[in-house]
Amino acid sequence: MKVNILYKTLLLSLVPSLISAIPHNGVDHGSPTTHMMPNAASEGLREEYNSTTIIPTPYAMAHMHGQPILEQAGLTPAQKLYWESYNTTTFLNSDMGNRSALKFHTVSLIVIAAFIYPICLVLNNVESNWYLPLLTVNFGLTIMSLTALQVFVTSFQDTLYPGNLYRPVSYILLILASIHYISAVVYCAIKWMPKGYNQVLTYENGETHNTSIPLQEFHSHSEESTASSNFLSDVPNISTDVNNNNNNNDIHKNNFNSEANIDNFDIEDQNTPFQDGQTLRSKHFKGQHQSRNEILEKVYDQPIIQILSNRFGTLFELTFNLLNYPLFVYYLIYITIGLTVGNLFGKGQRKFNLLAHFIKGGVFILLGFVSLARYCGFGQKRGWAWNRIIIYRRDVTPQNSKLFGFITLPKGTITMEGLESFLIFFYGSTNVFLEHLAGAGGAWTAKDLQHVSIAFMYIGTGLCGLLAEKNLNEKNFKTVIENANKNNIDGEIIHEEDVFACSGGYSPNPFPAFTIFWTGILMSQHAQASTTSTAIHIQWGSLLSYGSFFRIFTFLILFFVPNKNSSPSRPLTELITSFCMLSGGLIFMESTDQVIEAMEYRGYTPMFTFNVSVGFVALVMAWEMILFMWRDYLKNHNSTN
Repeated sequence: MKVNILYKTLLLSLVPSLISAIPHNGVDHGSPTTHMMPNAASEGLREEYNSTTIIPTPYAMAHMHGQPILEQAGLTPAQKLYWESYNTTTFLNSDMGNRSALKFHTVSLIVIAAFIYPICLVLNNVESNWYLPLLTVNFGLTIMSLTALQVFVTSFQDTLYPGNLYRPVSYILLILASIHYISAVVYCAIKWMPKGYNQVLTYENGETHNTSIPLQEFHSHSEESTASSNFLSDVPNISTDVNNNNNNNDIHKNNFNSEANIDNFDIEDQNTPFQDGQTLRSKHFKGQHQSRNEILEKVYDQPIIQILSNRFGTLFELTFNLLNYPLFVYYLIYITIGLTVGNLFGKGQRKFNLLAHFIKGGVFILLGFVSLARYCGFGQKRGWAWNRIIIYRRDVTPQNSKLFGFITLPKGTITMEGLESFLIFFYGSTNVFLEHLAGAGGAWTAKDLQHVSIAFMYIGTGLCGLLAEKNLNEKNFKTVIENANKNNIDGEIIHEEDVFACSGGYSPNPFPAFTIFWTGILMSQHAQASTTSTAIHIQWGSLLSYGSFFRIFTFLILFFVPNKNSSPSRPLTELITSFCMLSGGLIFMESTDQVIEAMEYRGYTPMFTFNVSVGFVALVMAWEMILFMWRDYLKNHNSTN
């Protein structure tokens, strides 16, 4: 007790001195005793602060912005040992090998994937005669790029990355590009001179046929031969607007709009016998690009091309359509693999972490591309541009259902939400086995189980989405007909028995957006060994969540304001969704361990990936929108002959 009293007394006696020691910074609080005379110690401290050896600063540095990891304080001996042995030598910065060949290979691939081939896709979509010449340039540059790669590999004396994947995927690219180009030549030859055209010509000596066909029959015959080949790019002979259901003749007439230059045909001579097919083609293909047409004519008149188009035309059409868009995706995959191998990111067991991030991130990037393309009008004939489509039974013919036709088409059509649900289910089913590749043959770790639980979510939500599509299909069918009858300004009633299939442009199926939302939420909570990696996971996880959130807003907009015609709806929310998917997918790919280590070694912070990715994605979106605007311009002005 006495001790406590003494202790309190001592503290009370020290209070005045403690208060007097607090600096007042020259502020007068009204007490005459607050102005203290500076002592010798404070004077010496002031002189030290006024010296030139110390720079005045308001705050101490609290982060390592721009500071390489080896210059940071607090590293453990194990960390120092790791980072001091970190090797930054790669194929891309090494001095060995033919550097010019490597640079040509890299630049040419970027030019092909970013510019030439996308332009080829546009020209093919509008059925331009410039498509095959530009595709020839694309194919030739691909061959040159792969040749340059072989030159570099031959000249490189050291093996930095034994057993890498780049060589086999290069051979695959060569094979796919060759098959696609050959099938494109035959495909264009079929469209240029429809099959059977030469067999209906009248020769002056009368040796082959009796009469020549008029232009009207030429139109009809051309439609039948091209209907199946056009199905994958646009559904032919289909009335997609209820206000045009009485104009089938105009629809059939307009469907044959290939670059055969029908408008340049001399109508006065349509019933005149010709000396041979060559004379007819010369008259038929008159135009402002006569020299180009003559070159194409010589190519298409080659006997081997004629034989392939007459005997195997359907097979080449199918092959071309199956490879046309996937080849663009393969170019992107090939460049990604090249950057990975060039930077030595996938050596040893580290390749499994790399594959997980690159595959999943790449899926979201493709989803963003498709979403923006839908906004710009991609898939309009199938109702994928959030537009209404009505397919009448009278329009479903053997010709337009020859290849992947409407035989198995459900009444509510195949919606994009249904496709997304199937892909989610398929991906989840395969991902169960992929998550344990790094520890194949061993016990499942907690990390493996954590990742595979996301695969279970994909299986469940994908299956739920497919079941929801089955339940919503009939409802979507009836809703479209009801809205069409309600908003039909001509007053014509559409009967269900007259409609083969229809779609309102979307299905109120929340499971694809739900899956992406929870993927973003879960991965944003995925703690990593590196604080930089954790922050980057939060970035792309949040972006995916935001994107799915705006997709739900798209559903609400279309639900309350349904599309009344076949033109694309262009909901503004999809622009934000596309941006979030593209940015989130790109940052997802950058969050792999190898990229994080490369960043931290050089002192880059999480804001580096965020800033660069957002800026790059904005430029890519602008380029994609420019391509679609150009496509619409060419279609509207018919200036591609």
